[in-house]
Amino acid sequence: MRIVSKILTVLWTIFWGYAGVSILIKTPYQIKKDEELIKNELNPCIKFVETFKSKNNRLPSYREFYTWGSDFFKDYTSDLKIEVDSLLLGVGRVKYIRSNYGIILDDLSKFKEANWKKDYAIGVWRGELMEYYFSWNKEYDTNNYSWIDAFKTFMALIGVGLLPLVFWKIYLTKRKKT
Repeated sequence: MRIVSKILTVLWTIFWGYAGVSILIKTPYQIKKDEELIKNELNPCIKFVETFKSKNNRLPSYREFYTWGSDFFKDYTSDLKIEVDSLLLGVGRVKYIRSNYGIILDDLSKFKEANWKKDYAIGVWRGELMEYYFSWNKEYDTNNYSWIDAFKTFMALIGVGLLPLVFWKIYLTKRKKT
């Protein structure tokens, strides 16, 4: 039984060590993806809305935004034939937000400062979470993954991996005393 415990402990430690090192290796890629999201998806949408607003003295409707977005992103999945403007769905991963309707419940608190008569938000679905731009404070709410985040995650995973070794050492120390 002791040999099985040792083997399982070593495998556990190797697994979590591998996970930690993988995080560090993938960090530059994640940082680049975060920057590209802002540059290629959020900023063009913000530029369109702000340009439209300055030319027309109003925010674009959902239909106007999604018509532009379909052409800009070359994504024609949004059904622009729907008669009720506010029921139009986003273009691909991009969502134009002009009310609390349809916001993920966990994210509603992020929108409490919004005055929907003059404000808007842009959301982009990242597969497990939405990342946003808020017009009322001109801030991005994105992943912004950094090397510090990677190092913290790495240390946490290494700690989880080493935990059985610590217990094993304590067990052996107590066993020698008895």
